[in-house]
This record gives sequence, structure tokens and C-alpha cells, in this order.
Amino acid sequence: MSVLLYLVGLIIIAGVAVSIAAPLLWPRPFAPSARPTDPERYRLEREKELAYAAIKDAEFDLQMGKLSPEDHASLREKYEGKALAALEALERRG
Repeated sequence: MSVLLYLVGLIIIAGVAVSIAAPLLWPRPFAPSARPTDPERYRLEREKELAYAAIKDAEFDLQMGKLSPEDHASLREKYEGKALAALEALERRG
């Protein structure tokens, strides 16, 4: 009886180990990334996101004291213009 109990325990442990190690032993191929159907739209979306990130970084740098208020204002104006231009172009594209 005890041998059967040990055998069942080993089978359970082996099953758990295989299920945990399965992604490492038999990796699934990556699904192809969603390629943009419209490269220009993708470029504009990316430009908009980069402008938003730059504005956020400038805000953080101002709060940390790394930027003067004048520098922050000029950077914010520059990147707001880029973001607005990208948004307008995206709106025109539909």
C-alpha cells in the first residue's frame, strides 16, 4: 500500500513539474505582431505618444528642479505643437 501511495505522489509531483516547466521545454511560437495596415497612421500615433511622453518628462523634470520654468514652458510648447499636429493629421485621416 505504501509503495502505491509513493508512486501516486511521484506521478503528481512529476505532473506539476512538467506543467510548470512546459513553457521552457516546449515554447510556443510568438503570434505575429499586429502590423499596422496603415504605416502613416502608425507613424502619427507613435509621434503623438512620444510627444505626450516628452511633456510628461518635462513636467517631472520641472518638479524635480532640473528645468527652469522658462525651459519647461518652451519644451511644453514645442511638444504640445507636435502632439496637436499629429492629432490633427490623425483626424484628417479618419
